[in-house]
This record gives sequence, C-alpha cells and structure tokens, in this order.
Amino acid sequence: MFLSYRRSDTADQAIALKIVLERKLPEIMVFVDTESINPAERWPDRLTSTLEHSSIIVALIGPRWRFSSDGTDRFQDPQDWVLQEVTYGLTHRNTALIPVFFDTTPEDAYRDLPVHLFGLPSINGLNLTRGDHWVQDADRLAVLIAKLTSTRRIGGTIEFPTPSELKKRTPRLTEAEFNDHKLKIVDLEGWVFSNVPVSTGSGEIEGTELNRSFTFKNFKRAITFMARVSELAESRPHHPVWTNAWNRVDVRLRTFDAGHAVTWYDIEMACDMNKIATAVADETKVGWPLRARR
Repeated sequence: MFLSYRRSDTADQAIALKIVLERKLPEIMVFVDTESINPAERWPDRLTSTLEHSSIIVALIGPRWRFSSDGTDRFQDPQDWVLQEVTYGLTHRNTALIPVFFDTTPEDAYRDLPVHLFGLPSINGLNLTRGDHWVQDADRLAVLIAKLTSTRRIGGTIEFPTPSELKKRTPRLTEAEFNDHKLKIVDLEGWVFSNVPVSTGSGEIEGTELNRSFTFKNFKRAITFMARVSELAESRPHHPVWTNAWNRVDVRLRTFDAGHAVTWYDIEMACDMNKIATAVADETKVGWPLRARR
C-alpha cells in the first residue's frame, strides 16, 4: 500500500496511519517515503518502483494538499510528486485509489482540479476525523483495504499512537529543507535554524532547533502571548523552550523525542506563534490577565 501525502500538510497523520494499518493488516506493507526509503537509495526511483508494485494507493488529502500557505498552486508544476502519485492511481486499472480527507472536504480539495485529476471526484472517499473518532475512521479504511486485497485484518481496537511514538518516527528536517520551506511559507518569517549541542542522559549530542525573539509593546502583551501559546502547546502537545525579560520573549523549538531535532511539529508551532504574536500586537487593548478588550 502506497501512502501518498504532502509533508507540509499531513506528515503526522501519515505516520499514524502507517503504524495503525500495519498493526491492523499484518500482511500489508505500508509505504511512507520518510520511513521506507533507505539511505543511499535514489528516492525518485524508489517512489516510481513502489507505485508500480502497489495494489492500493491511499491519497491523504488535508487543507494544504494542493495550495501552499502563500496560495501557490503546487499542481501547476507537472513534476510535483503528489500530483504524479495521484495521477498514477487514476490511470492504472490494477491499482485501487482511495482518497482520505483530513481536516478538509472534497468540495474544497477538488476545486478547479487540473486536467490530470478530473476523474478524482468520481471516486468515493473516506474521512479521517481529528479526535475521538480517528481510530474508528482508520478501522474503516483497514476494512476496505482488507476487502480490496483479500487479506487478513486484526479485530479489536488499536489506539491512536502516543505523541511520543509519533515524534520518534517523524522525519527530521535539515537546514536546507527548512530554508526551502521558509522561502515558501510566509508565517516562518523571523525564525532561524541552528545546530546546537544538547546534553542528554547518555552524553552530549548535536541537535538542531529553530529560534526567534518576539518583542512586544510591554510586559502585559508579552505575557498574553505566552499564555495563548501555552494553551496551544498543551493541546498538541508540543512545548517551546523560552525565556521572558519584560517585553521580550526568546523562543527555541525542537522535537525532543525525534532526537532533539527540528521536525514539522516545530514548523507548525513556529507558524502559529507568529500568528499569535501578530494578533497580540494588533489588539487595541489587552485585558489583564489575558483577555482582549474591545
């Protein structure tokens, strides 16, 4: 089974699906590029070869599946890999294509599709719902795959992977990859990628992190910013390392469970922190302790 997804869209969901589907379907190999391509392999060749040998392609479609945060239509590039993967599934009769929607709808995802994907809306898809229903939705997908491939499915409930389990298996980003994303993602403005020494229980290692300083009008706004980010961090859960001195907040982000490295968890948190900082700075009045006043 080939799992097609975009890293800047649904990377965490792709890893979670791989973990759960391989537990539910022990006879199925789930291909996810970041885990399935070995060092020194030519990844374009491996992607092409795996597509050709896959009986199922699951297209994981999220809110940034097609358009980047600055509005760029990635499908205008004929070499876009997601476009090529889905096109392959549409044009090869021996391969079943299953669209799976996460945090989006077919109406939004399929608006003004390029000609290569005109057949996509005619294929019935599945939803993958955030929260309590995720496991049931993943099980429906497992049932469908087992039926299409005539393979065995393990019964019972398999829980959503823990945050620690997901983060250990999430891809680590290099400085070159981060800089490439920074050019395309407006909300990463101001963040810097750094190599840093990290002390662990087994000795010192070289880690990577994102860092940025936020400066506000006064202490009240700085603390309001930290409080709002704290709520977001606790809900994910993914927490920053930060310090505050009056109107300034210095932030460092890295994924501890991924070997103290920068991952998409940090990219998403950095973007959201920029948005929160802008909102706090733009409010006419900031209530105390935390609420905005109109």
